[in-house]
Amino acid sequence: MEERLENPRLRGCRQEGAAVRFDEEGGGLFYRLNGKLLEGYSYLLADVENKEDYAVCLNIGFWEDQEDKNCDLFIAVGVLPRLKTTVCVPLSYLNGQTLFGPRRPGILKTVVKGNRINPERLTAVAIALPPSHSQTALVVSNVRLSTEEPEMDMDLTALVDNLGQYAGKDWPGKTASPEASIRYLLSLREEARQFLTRHEDSFFGARDIQFEATGYFRLEREGERHWLVTPDGRGFFSSGMDCVRPHSPGPWDHEGNDRDFPVENVKRAFGDEWNEAWSEITKYRLIQWGINTVAAWSDHDFARSSKIPYVAMLNHFPTTTASIYRDFPDVFSQEYEERSREYARQLEEYRDDPWLIGYFMSNEPNWAFVDRLNLGYELLRNPGELASKKKLTEFLQARYPNLAELNRSWGTTAGEYEDLFKLGDFPAISDAGMADLEAFSRALIKEYIRVPAQALKQADPHHLNLGIRYAYISSPDLYSGSEYFDIFSINCYEKTCNKAVEEVYSHVRMPVMVGEFHFGAIDRGLPATGIRGARDQANRGKAIRRYIEEAAAQPYCLGVHYFQLNDQPFLGRFDGENYNIGLVDVCNREYPEVAAPLAEANKRLYSLRRGIEKPVSEPVDYIPAIFY
Repeated sequence: MEERLENPRLRGCRQEGAAVRFDEEGGGLFYRLNGKLLEGYSYLLADVENKEDYAVCLNIGFWEDQEDKNCDLFIAVGVLPRLKTTVCVPLSYLNGQTLFGPRRPGILKTVVKGNRINPERLTAVAIALPPSHSQTALVVSNVRLSTEEPEMDMDLTALVDNLGQYAGKDWPGKTASPEASIRYLLSLREEARQFLTRHEDSFFGARDIQFEATGYFRLEREGERHWLVTPDGRGFFSSGMDCVRPHSPGPWDHEGNDRDFPVENVKRAFGDEWNEAWSEITKYRLIQWGINTVAAWSDHDFARSSKIPYVAMLNHFPTTTASIYRDFPDVFSQEYEERSREYARQLEEYRDDPWLIGYFMSNEPNWAFVDRLNLGYELLRNPGELASKKKLTEFLQARYPNLAELNRSWGTTAGEYEDLFKLGDFPAISDAGMADLEAFSRALIKEYIRVPAQALKQADPHHLNLGIRYAYISSPDLYSGSEYFDIFSINCYEKTCNKAVEEVYSHVRMPVMVGEFHFGAIDRGLPATGIRGARDQANRGKAIRRYIEEAAAQPYCLGVHYFQLNDQPFLGRFDGENYNIGLVDVCNREYPEVAAPLAEANKRLYSLRRGIEKPVSEPVDYIPAIFY
């Protein structure tokens, strides 16, 4: 069963024949939507054809009230260039429990952003585009509600050549053939071997900045300036590369098989020695670029053997059978304590390794993507059996002399404390009650950090706890529990990280590390920029240099890690990202316009750190990003 949505109002776009042309500032097609109309339907569908040579990010926005404000929730969906497909949005996404949707034919990454919505209060839905570097033409048709998910069978493999490159265009540096790839890689390995025979391994600290040596990386403060200190006592700033690994696979067919073109291309050149050859080439390149840290999600064996300082991304952050919200566990349960101890055991292999700087506990937890999330409120409305509910009851009993006082403050009529957990899916709570729940939200987050952090320190007292790597600070509550970190970490996809680092430092008064940043362009073989866009490869290089140099000069920042070594697959990685963000392409060719400024920035790390030199001031031509 289906019902068409018709007669949209166009804002920031205009009809041109069958297509809709969107302004550079962005725009959308707005449809009236009575919430009761959703009853009995499970999906919102729209047929979409991207007429451009670059990917687009569709934003499917939903409003509870008027359209003159930002939407309450939207689903970002990536669509490949020159492709016709059907966008499918499960209406179950409106409950806010989902962050990332599954891959669908012809669709790249799907991300749900915003706060959960009461379907009965829906007033509008829009199919929109964010600002772009140019006007964008799409064909949008047959927008409809449906009871069934559409059946689609699309073979996209012809979009790439036998090296994994986009077959639809040429660009400077595109590899002409498998034979050309082999010649290039053989020559590069010989170059790497000659360099590595002369290279002497070190911790890459500043030669003229000496502190006490303890045998492990540690922290030091020199006036207002914070330092990492190498095991041999040298001052250190971490300039890292994420995902230093040969693999960059992506889904390939309807049987669930992947293709890993970067590995296939290296194997074609080196046969059974491919991993050894890749390791030699990669170590050579990292040193040439001035990279002094093998950062998160890197190949385990390479990180442990490369004799370059590295960080560990811990796996399997403790969960519980029942969660409070998304992936936020029942942190006051015995189960959480037990799983935290199990989780901490993975540090045993690293305990005595002097090359390890420290470990990240987790990365970008899903629950922390919701702005000003009140976990206490989510606990109150959660129908499950949760140990944290008992703690909330005790917390409220300590705040109020009796239940009658709480009812007067909250505007509720609970006869027992247990009744507070039976107020329904959208309980009406006074501002005072919400403030109580916000205070308990901070207690939940503190426990979320404390329990595993203490288990980790017991398992490994030598190395630094580098924190959680929040995607961004969606609420001041995320600072709760920071006393159990040695360094507070964030991922920061801004033009520079200075403002974000200063904001974090003002709250936690501890040094900060940036776990991810990047810049991408669409002038070569990939159709999306990633989270920050630059006009071309030259401006990518300028942007990266500016970011690193400004961070190195920032006294509270101890390191920035670039995401990532490899470009992503044209047809998308496991979740659909297909960004031009690598230092090397699918054929393991570096982008020289990017590599040279990166190396120049890293040469200047310690003169920048001490204020001897100033960060580069060359202007950068940024463009609106294409990402999903």
